[in-house]
Amino acid sequence: VDRALRQWQVLAIPIRTLVVEDVSGSMVASTGSGTRADLLREASLSGLKMFPTNAEVGAWVFSIDRGGPGIDYKEVAQIRPLGARSADGRTHRDVLAEAVKKAMADVHGGTGLYDTTLAAYKKMLQTYDPNFSNSVIIMTDGENEDPNSISLEQLLAEIKQMQDPARPVLILTIGISDNADTQALKAIADATGGTSYTAKTANDIRAVFVNAIAARVEAAGK
Repeated sequence: VDRALRQWQVLAIPIRTLVVEDVSGSMVASTGSGTRADLLREASLSGLKMFPTNAEVGAWVFSIDRGGPGIDYKEVAQIRPLGARSADGRTHRDVLAEAVKKAMADVHGGTGLYDTTLAAYKKMLQTYDPNFSNSVIIMTDGENEDPNSISLEQLLAEIKQMQDPARPVLILTIGISDNADTQALKAIADATGGTSYTAKTANDIRAVFVNAIAARVEAAGK
């Protein structure tokens, strides 16, 4: 009974997450019946449907200097409840879906993975909400290509230094295709107690979310 109650309490906590998507030039490479950008678009839209209405979700895209000189990321949707309505009457879920479609139609540049990941982690720590399960979801098809960015070792060290047991923020990484730097992505996820996956098809994203929920249940039962 105690274990069941713990599991219920964990799953009852709503999700608050920042989804960070790769829009670098390598996303035009072919995979299956389309491009990696097509795969990420379909996977993202499929995953978005699986979030409950009370989840709070925001979105960034990244390449190199995407947000201006020295800033590899750009916000395309604020973190808001998916059921919230915008001024034109659309739900935030619809706003996010449109932002993903638009972003995947404009892919160019290199992959600024490490600086973007650090900025996203800082963002979620600074805006941490104790009433939610706070996380970052990184989705990329490659490896860090920004010559001016921090190294993987520096990224992991900064993440560990910033970690606060009272404000846990997990990083979940999803590699798009076999060309993703799975070792780096796993190291990033492991640094926060998160999980790392590889998505080769749009349907794989469903398994990612099912596994993530299962991991929450398992953790609650310990």
